[in-house]
Amino acid sequence: MTNLTNIVEILAKQALGGQQQSQQGGLGGILGSVLGGLGGSQQQSQQAGLGGVLGSVLGGLTGGQQQQAPQTRQSGLNAQSLLIAVVPLVLAWIQKNGGLQGALDQLKGQGLSSQVDDWVSTGEGANASVNQQQVQNLFDQNEVEQVAQQTQVPTQDVYSAISSVLPEIIDSLTPQAEQTDPKEANDDIQNVLNLVSGFLKR
Repeated sequence: MTNLTNIVEILAKQALGGQQQSQQGGLGGILGSVLGGLGGSQQQSQQAGLGGVLGSVLGGLTGGQQQQAPQTRQSGLNAQSLLIAVVPLVLAWIQKNGGLQGALDQLKGQGLSSQVDDWVSTGEGANASVNQQQVQNLFDQNEVEQVAQQTQVPTQDVYSAISSVLPEIIDSLTPQAEQTDPKEANDDIQNVLNLVSGFLKR
């Protein structure tokens, strides 16, 4: 079992400001609270707030070409919410690159071998950082701009969020370092994407 759901749960709790309803159980409940609570309850459109962000990201990455209505929210998401908003983008990027092993190879091909080795290792200490420029070379600019538009933040903020989340996700997907089962990691990625997608369809 990888730690992917743990990192998503931590980010989701931060996005909720630590207030977690006791009746909400586990990661599903927390994500549901984030998706339901962000973007303003006065906006009933299913494309509102974080739900809309995640929906458009997931839709765009799974080939759905639905047109998004322009957002009318006054302000962008807070930092923690933006981190959650880019999680599906990062997970879908890993899938598109052939799963965990393919994504690691892609990162190493971009000159990030030392960072990848640090993220995968089980050593103590913070994960090595990656700069926005390196992230820009990896992610589809149109998808990033779509998230920026939906969240009403500058594109650079989205790249910054990706560079914060990417090391944590790779770390959480490799709890046994090189011995981690890639199939298990890929199954967990799919489970989290399904969970997010399930809440967006409600």
